[in-house]
Amino acid sequence: MSAVVVAGCASKPSASTDGGLTKIDFALSFLPDPDLNGLAYAQQHGLFRKAGLEVDLLPWGSTAPEALVSSGQAQLGFATDVRTALLADAAGSDLVSLGAVYQHSPYVLTTLASAGYSSPKELAGKVYGGFGSPMEVAVVNEMIEHDGGTKDADAVTLSTAAFDALKSERVDTVLSFPNEIAEFGLQGPKVTTWNPIDYGVPDGYATVVISSNSYLKAHPDVAKKFMHAFQAGYEAALDDPDAADDALMKTWPKDLDRKVVDVVSREQTEDLYRSEDGVVNSQSVDRWQENADWLIEQGLLKDSTGKVLKAYDVSDLVTNEYLR
Repeated sequence: MSAVVVAGCASKPSASTDGGLTKIDFALSFLPDPDLNGLAYAQQHGLFRKAGLEVDLLPWGSTAPEALVSSGQAQLGFATDVRTALLADAAGSDLVSLGAVYQHSPYVLTTLASAGYSSPKELAGKVYGGFGSPMEVAVVNEMIEHDGGTKDADAVTLSTAAFDALKSERVDTVLSFPNEIAEFGLQGPKVTTWNPIDYGVPDGYATVVISSNSYLKAHPDVAKKFMHAFQAGYEAALDDPDAADDALMKTWPKDLDRKVVDVVSREQTEDLYRSEDGVVNSQSVDRWQENADWLIEQGLLKDSTGKVLKAYDVSDLVTNEYLR
């Protein structure tokens, strides 16, 4: 079976295949990254099929996975992180978070080492290159202010990869993910980084598994089977990262650099995959609430009418009940 199937249209919830398997369309949140190694392991090693499931991985496209899941065009998928899920849920999407791959926010504020910046406050008034999200700009400005800076960064929207924009000195700073930091380390130039959680931004989760209340109400057993197989894939990625990375490269051979994957995989195994309670993919309601409260402080959490919210209870958005 092909590891990735591009569907021309959304399948009906829990449709059955000719082989008697229950079909699930799973929406990816970005281009293939090393954090998909546990998912690839579960797919390549037949863990989903053993659970009676045929999982089609829908490539990232112009429609956000939160929208695909909420509308039923995908039964499950990834939200990029805790904050993208919160923004979508508050705005009216029907979402439930079932687990988190990265147990910490993975991105760091990055500058070229040659620029000589020694702390985030020195980036006040400098050019931050991002992708147009007010949330990422808020992260950068929170770091600057927390460090004693007196001006916000001058945010511009990039039309190219953050890695390339910083390397070519078109911007002063970007937020970099582990694969980009690995590329800098392998290819140069040298960079200086700061972790947002050290500068007033709450820690979060990333690569968050989401479904909808409507789907979970109708198909709780299917969702549980999926999450158990998914969780087993990431347990295998912790126990045998090389095997999981082999599965990743087999799934997306043209999209990934094995050298970058190896570097990021070590970081994932040592830190990003390991939860505080020892349960792979688990999540804390308290951390979700901290992020909701922070988004409210930034004036970013809005309802479906665009009204800025003053409070938001995340207790119905987050659950660990589908994990083993």
